[in-house]
Amino acid sequence: MLDEIFKAYDVRGVYPEQIDAETCRRVGAAFARWVRDGDGADRLIVARDMRPSGVELVAAFTDGALSQGVDVVDIGLVSTDLLYFAAGRLDAPGAVFTASHNPARYNGIKLCRSGARPIGADTGLDAIKALAAT
Repeated sequence: MLDEIFKAYDVRGVYPEQIDAETCRRVGAAFARWVRDGDGADRLIVARDMRPSGVELVAAFTDGALSQGVDVVDIGLVSTDLLYFAAGRLDAPGAVFTASHNPARYNGIKLCRSGARPIGADTGLDAIKALAAT
């Protein structure tokens, strides 16, 4: 299933058929482990857009991240740009739950490193996917 939802620059799929709470828990743990071990991050930021599934998916992602010993700061309902601003201002990695322009039945995760540095397939997303698969 991870192959279907991990794209070049984000994680995205139809809720709950492709992206669900258990998947988000695994991705949250993998992301937290990756930024903790690679960047020394001890906290990360999470946020979401207005999609109803975001509440459940953020909670599961947060549980996964907490299981790796990092703190999580939930900044709530925001735009993707505000998550990137917070990641830059707080110098912390972040995850925002959004599927941008896709229909409401979709949801996804855009990830960034501290300082709002982007994460794509070649800059960590493939490694996060591999960790989530274990």
